[in-house]
Amino acid sequence: MKEMFGMILVKLDSLDQKVTKNSIEIESIKSDIQVIAEVQKAHMDQNERDHEKIVILIDNQIGLHSIILKNLSSDVQRIDNDQRALEREVLDIKRKIG
Repeated sequence: MKEMFGMILVKLDSLDQKVTKNSIEIESIKSDIQVIAEVQKAHMDQNERDHEKIVILIDNQIGLHSIILKNLSSDVQRIDNDQRALEREVLDIKRKIG
């Protein structure tokens, strides 16, 4: 009976060591998961900030292009009006000359 009790104690001691080792490994894994989650969150936050900057940049570019197009359109319309006025003047001069 003593031998059996002794074997049970040895096995319990071995089992206790394994449980302790597993507990330590689980704590290490929990810590690693926490670090991974924090890094992932930091990357997501940085990605979101970068996307916001890109959207602002695109909006500014679109606004700038819109202004440029309006100015070009106005310039083209003015040139077209000037050309028509010159054509009328040329016709008037041709009629006067004869």
